[in-house]
Amino acid sequence: MSDALLTPQLSEKLNTKLLEQNHKPGLYVVATPIGNILDISLRALGILKMAQCVFAEDTRQSRKLFDWYGIKTKLVACHEYNETDFSITSLINKQGIYALISDAGTPTVSDPGYKIVNWCLQNEIDVFPIPGASASIAALSASGMPSDKFTFFGFLPSKNNARKTFLESLENETGTLIFFESPNRLLNTLEDMLEILGDRRCCVCRELTKIFEEFRRGNLLEMLRYFSNNKPTGEFVILIEGKITETKKEMEEIFSELNKLLKNTSLKESVNVLSEKYKISRKIIYKKALEIKNDFL
Repeated sequence: MSDALLTPQLSEKLNTKLLEQNHKPGLYVVATPIGNILDISLRALGILKMAQCVFAEDTRQSRKLFDWYGIKTKLVACHEYNETDFSITSLINKQGIYALISDAGTPTVSDPGYKIVNWCLQNEIDVFPIPGASASIAALSASGMPSDKFTFFGFLPSKNNARKTFLESLENETGTLIFFESPNRLLNTLEDMLEILGDRRCCVCRELTKIFEEFRRGNLLEMLRYFSNNKPTGEFVILIEGKITETKKEMEEIFSELNKLLKNTSLKESVNVLSEKYKISRKIIYKKALEIKNDFL
């Protein structure tokens, strides 16, 4: 078997598959790499090559991607100041295929694109997502932070008072909090987070998918000390543990006690002891006990 990733046979199959897609007319919102140039889907490349034109946040940045993949499609600058200008909307009709990209990642996520997407929808032009890289989701997936409930807030306000006020509004959020931050504001932001949210567990991600990718995990105080001694560089994603309610804390303590009991006591007896001690449903304790027992196996 050849070491080449794309053998001639596979390349032919992929080209055939792309041609069979029969893409409908409309605007395709295409995710592009956030760092590693290989992090783009084959479908995204196909759309970018077949589109009548591609609307890009910064055509100079996007040209690097196009040159690397040999894409010749016309690039049109489309940013937050001209998204719905006639110079943009006049290029779109109901029969054509168009693409929207940002400098990196998924358009409209802390990037321009919202206005042109809505203009298309209001003018009965279909909009389709071509999923791919997203810095917030990439950071969450490898952070070790709870991912069952989370909220993405993008960049915090740059001014100190506005940033603190915003953080104060998040004190009672129970899901993981996700933010983008620039290197020149990172220390001030970490200081405000520590002051307002307390010394919570967190993960600070830097230069995702790039050569100097870094994940720092710990508490906010540890992060503040580290980056005070190591100059912040690159692009950052900050993830912070949500507020742990007293009920959640209590259940964690009960389950911890259950885990210890099960090592020396039968499942039935452990459930009875804790149900009586804490006056809570046997069903809840029993379900958790089964999970713990299965982990033992």
